[in-house]
Amino acid sequence: MDKTDRKLLKILHENSRISIVELSQKINLSRPSVKERINKLVEQGIIKNFTIQVSMEQIEQTITFFTELSQVTLSVEKTLALLKNTPCINEVHIVSGDVNYLVKATVTTTTEMKNLLAKWMQFAHVKSSIVLETAVENQFYLNTEN
Repeated sequence: MDKTDRKLLKILHENSRISIVELSQKINLSRPSVKERINKLVEQGIIKNFTIQVSMEQIEQTITFFTELSQVTLSVEKTLALLKNTPCINEVHIVSGDVNYLVKATVTTTTEMKNLLAKWMQFAHVKSSIVLETAVENQFYLNTEN
């Protein structure tokens, strides 16, 4: 991956809907060259998906919270299956230290949050924090000097 690929990734991260024409202008390459580079980045697994970023407020999912699950009594497989099959969960991270899992979820009401936490309390120690404001979101760092 060269400097041009890194610049291409940075631009695509900011807006994956940008046209090939615009991309070619921004990185001073022909459209076929840009398309070929994108295809190679996909083939190499560097680009996994072209996605969207949804405004949770606009779809009335206004309460985002993080939960630390520790002292989990279920197996990893059962815990992950349970978490993956919970629609309001955005992310699940298996982490080191005293905490086993860090879970990010978004719900509509505090009642929904309370019910979810009560479910998790049946198999783990639960510690949660509600997000008051997101100061930095979806930041992407890639050294473009090389």
